[in-house]
Amino acid sequence: MELTFLILAALAALVVFFLIRGQMGGGRMRCNRCDGTGQVNERWPDPKEPGGWHIVEGTCPKCKGKGTI
Repeated sequence: MELTFLILAALAALVVFFLIRGQMGGGRMRCNRCDGTGQVNERWPDPKEPGGWHIVEGTCPKCKGKGTI
């Protein structure tokens, strides 16, 4: 009886914790490559080709366009 109460209390505490966490918007980190927008527009020099550039435009490859990690 006492063990059942402890298990139910722990389960209830976990449910409350995740509900509060979801309401506050925590738990999901914003993507630092696209700053949470899901879109990127980047250019950086290509050392293998003189005057060449690596270009990334469109959907963020890190978060797949979700904006969160």
